[in-house]
This record gives sequence, C-alpha cells and structure tokens, in this order.
Amino acid sequence: MNESSDSYLSVDTLPPLAAAEVSPEELDGHGRLHFTTFQHLWRTHFHVLEDAPMLPRPVDVSVQIVRNALYRNDCRYSQFENYRYFCYTLSGVGGFSDKSGTYSLPAGHAFLVEKDNADAAYFYPPEESEPWRFLALNFNGLPAHAMTRALVKKYGPVYALAPDTPIIKRLLAYEANGHSITNIHVADGAQMVMELLLALMAAGRAREETDPVIELVRRAIPMMSTGEDVLVQDVARALGVSREHLSRCFQRHVGMSPRQFCLEQRMRRACLLLKDTNAPIKTIAAQLGYTEYSNFVHAFRQVTHMTPTEFRQRGFLPFTH
Repeated sequence: MNESSDSYLSVDTLPPLAAAEVSPEELDGHGRLHFTTFQHLWRTHFHVLEDAPMLPRPVDVSVQIVRNALYRNDCRYSQFENYRYFCYTLSGVGGFSDKSGTYSLPAGHAFLVEKDNADAAYFYPPEESEPWRFLALNFNGLPAHAMTRALVKKYGPVYALAPDTPIIKRLLAYEANGHSITNIHVADGAQMVMELLLALMAAGRAREETDPVIELVRRAIPMMSTGEDVLVQDVARALGVSREHLSRCFQRHVGMSPRQFCLEQRMRRACLLLKDTNAPIKTIAAQLGYTEYSNFVHAFRQVTHMTPTEFRQRGFLPFTH
C-alpha cells in the first residue's frame, strides 16, 4: 500500500477502540515470544494493483499451526496495526477473549477482531494437546473497518461457518500459491473482503433465529407498527410476558423503548399521510388517534424536529432523527 492510502486510513473518523501504554521492552518481549510459538504452513501476501483507499482490501491470507502452550497474541501490542483480523479454526481448538468474555474455538468456528482493540487476545488454550491449525486473513480499508466494528457490536466476535462456505474454500485455495505474493485487482480484493463480511453477517443472523428474546421482539414489532395508538402493556399481555421484560428486550435489540418505537411508527405514518395526501393536518391527527391536536404536534416535533406544516412543505421521506 502506498503512502497516501496509509495516511487516508489513519483518519480520526474511526478511532481505535482503546489505547494502552506499552514500553518498547515489553513490546519486544511479546514479539519474540509470539513469533517463536507458531508456524506459517503457507502464506500469500496480496499486492493490490490500484490505490482505492475507500474500498476494502485483503492484506494476506495464511494457514498457521500452533503447538506451543505459550502461544498468545494480546492485541494491546498491536494497537498501531491498521488491520482487521479473521481467524478460522481448521482443526484443534483455539481461544479468544475480549470485554464480552472468553470463547473456545473448535473446528468450524472463527473470531473477527480489530487488531487495535487493546482488550482482545487470542491464544492456545493450555488444557489442549492437539495442535491448533487455523486459517487467517488480515484486511483493511476504512469501510471494512467500520463494518467489522458494526458486526462485532451486533453479533459478537465469534461465528460458526461450515467448511464448505464459499469464502472459506476461496481463501484455502491460495494454498496452491505457497509462500508468495499475489497480484490482485482492487475490485477482486474488495469482493473477497465483502464476501467474508457478508458470510459472517449471515452466520450471525442465523444464530439469531434460535434466540427467544429476538423472536419475542420480532413478534412484537408488527403489533407496534400499525401507526395507531398502541399500549405497550397490551402488546406484552398478548405475548404472555411482562411489560418490563418486553421493554428490556426492545432496548437491547432495537436500541429504544417499545414506547419510543410505537411513537416513531405513528409519526412515520403521519409523514406518509402529510406527503401523499391533501388531508388537513387535524384530520391526520385524529386518524392517528390524537384527540388533542396540540399533543400530535408535540409528538411530531419530538420525532422529526419539525412541525407537521413544516414537514409537509419541506420535509422528506424517510425522515431521519
């Protein structure tokens, strides 16, 4: 990567997750230990032929093996590395930890991490005896950095992927190159990284299908999306849970309370009626269940930061808040 793209990717729009002071002696000691406790079975470094810093790009792909119980990589020693790292267990068992917990990584499981996350580490569990063999991909590019952070925030750092997942097979195919440098078009590199991130997103979504909390939220959303005056306690009662439990689930997975969600749904419908019909605003307010026009105006401004009249004149859909 040339100097201009390096400087571009160091912009402050996506700062490191954490910072940690590490002495040169400590860094040197960690590096010597780390690099003597694993082996590259093969590695391909990607030379991207065009400079397009706004596109994701692979840096290198490899298969590594660990037999030494001392193997550990604390990311606080990598806080200046501008990479995101995907690690997929092929055989044996690895370990990963961050603020969310400590995870075991048997075959078919992977972790995704920002290398500058000072709270993360990956290691060879001391109780294991079988060598840990894993596929590793380093990648960068500002969009990929943002997507990695979003994925980990939504689905966590650990994912299950079948060995026949197309992106796993595609990455393993580079074994034929051995230890080499491979020229790759910027479009092909971007496609490779995006294919990986989308596969991880699909794996995270599939895991959600078995989450009873998420299922509860999914059942509640249509009941709250009518645009009418819906009472949260009525929805909770219909679903057989307490209002408090429903509120906790909503806050966790939707990022707002059920009451706020219902309000936004009503105001979205109000926006549609204001833009797509010529109905008087007071008629729209009554249609949405507001007996007091002033209450409708107050609620509308709370969500859209405009009055209904202002929105009809110069607002747009979808509104953002």
